[in-house]
Amino acid sequence: MKKVIYVISIILVVATSINAQEKDFPTLTGPYLGQKPPGEMPEYFAPGIIAVPENFDHSAAVFSPDGKEVFWCTNVNGNTDKRVAGNLRLYTMKEVDGYWTAPRPASFVKNIRVERPVFSPDGSRLYFECFSNPNHESDFDIYMVEREGEGWSDPKPVSPLINSPAIERLYCVTAEGSIYFSRNPFTRNEEIFVSRCINGEFAEPEKLSKSYNSDDYEAALLIAPDEEYMLIWQNSGRNSRLTVSYKQTDGTWSDRIEAPYYCGNGIALSPDGNYLFLDNEGICWVSTSFINELKPKNLN
Repeated sequence: MKKVIYVISIILVVATSINAQEKDFPTLTGPYLGQKPPGEMPEYFAPGIIAVPENFDHSAAVFSPDGKEVFWCTNVNGNTDKRVAGNLRLYTMKEVDGYWTAPRPASFVKNIRVERPVFSPDGSRLYFECFSNPNHESDFDIYMVEREGEGWSDPKPVSPLINSPAIERLYCVTAEGSIYFSRNPFTRNEEIFVSRCINGEFAEPEKLSKSYNSDDYEAALLIAPDEEYMLIWQNSGRNSRLTVSYKQTDGTWSDRIEAPYYCGNGIALSPDGNYLFLDNEGICWVSTSFINELKPKNLN
């Protein structure tokens, strides 16, 4: 009986804490939490709500295609916590009846370390990285959840063709549903693959060319929905830079051009393509106008 009372007490304390947080939460309405759009310099996104100085962020802010949900990975109070990576959690906010809810841990992975959320093109799936066995932190794989009414299903591995005994890291999902990912990241054996989505199923992954796999470590990759350009966060070990490449008329990619922004652990486009969300010592956003400005004139 004492154990039951103790558990009920914990539930009441947690519920009271959440209710107090939501009672004090500011009223947010409109696209992108009603935040003033950024210009050509990165700005913190939703300061004090999503971009919180005390937190250690490990992804961009990722919005659903309809713009009514946002996910991101962070470690609350992580900038003072030595167990930063292990305490990363997936957080979410949702627009309900025109108002944005307060941030909450995603219910389907509350106690699991999660990184790099990515929506499917139609918003019916959310992909992310997590350990295949939470007690064995050596095999990072790609998982997904599917919409079930107003919520989400339990997580499940995306495909045995994509996940392997090696580490897989999720990069992006294109408009037709193909998944770009890396295998053996952080090593000399790192390779980037694409698994095409054919009739709703993922095909055998194809290793990609040097346009994607340079001699440096590609820490993040994002391909525009129309595949006219791709953004790559490139890390040589000496420096880290964000680059952009453009699709040429023969279907190949142009040389990489360095963007004017530093990029950390994630990049994501807004649903309308007007803004780039990135981790720049905190979750930021910036206008995507730089992509057209850097495009070589012979490709216009």
